Amino acid sequence: FLNLTLCPSCYRKINCYYNLPNHMFISSYGHSDVGFVREKNEDSFLVDDEKGIYAVADGVGGLPFGALASRLAVQFYGSYIQSSTDHATDDELRRIAHSIHQNIITCGCIVGGENGIGCTFSGLRRVGEKLVFVHVGDSSIYLKDGNGLRKVSKCHTLGDELIDKHGPEAAIDMPEHYMHTLTRCMGQDIDFEVDIGDIDLLPGSSILVCSDGVTNMVDLEEIEKMISSMEPEAFVHAIIDLANQNGGTDNSTAVCLKIS
Repeated sequence: FLNLTLCPSCYRKINCYYNLPNHMFISSYGHSDVGFVREKNEDSFLVDDEKGIYAVADGVGGLPFGALASRLAVQFYGSYIQSSTDHATDDELRRIAHSIHQNIITCGCIVGGENGIGCTFSGLRRVGEKLVFVHVGDSSIYLKDGNGLRKVSKCHTLGDELIDKHGPEAAIDMPEHYMHTLTRCMGQDIDFEVDIGDIDLLPGSSILVCSDGVTNMVDLEEIEKMISSMEPEAFVHAIIDLANQNGGTDNSTAVCLKIS
């Protein structure tokens, strides 16, 4: 493994605290669980407050070596960014995302044959008093602030893109699998645009990055209620436990940041 700020024994959980400018303070926690149905955990995550980077990646179903793809994504992300000031512009982060993509393609040709390997990727980068995000796939980034809980990322699935194009009525007769059919991911040899956006870091706000194993099993109302009343470590464990209690049909991974 690369020398990332992750648990060196299990690579699965981390709890960090970091001072921000203007006397703000960030606390963060990440954890991943295999669930009750899947034999392997194909999710990976990164929490590194010192560098100001966070990420969740989820191996693409139907392709081999999903765990490898997701782990490579977060490891490459951590290795490209060496300090808190390194690669802080939108263009630099976009180039990093495409470099990660190309590296996974190369690795996929070696281990996955002609089908290759693939994963979703949602990465955050702290830049001053903002978080810039780079996003590909159907993991989710949420912001909880004074306006409530809202999703700031888009899901790159066939179903979501049809709804964006044709409106909610497109979902009426849509086959269910459309909502799980990815149109963009890391590692497959196709061109795509990386979504770039930013989030203001304001006292009292919380950020959640999670795989679809969480959002498919837990209502947003529950997520909002829990994230409002819990610190990151307690919240992350509670949300993953709830996903498991509701069936645990997929791997569940969550990274939470709170600003105070």
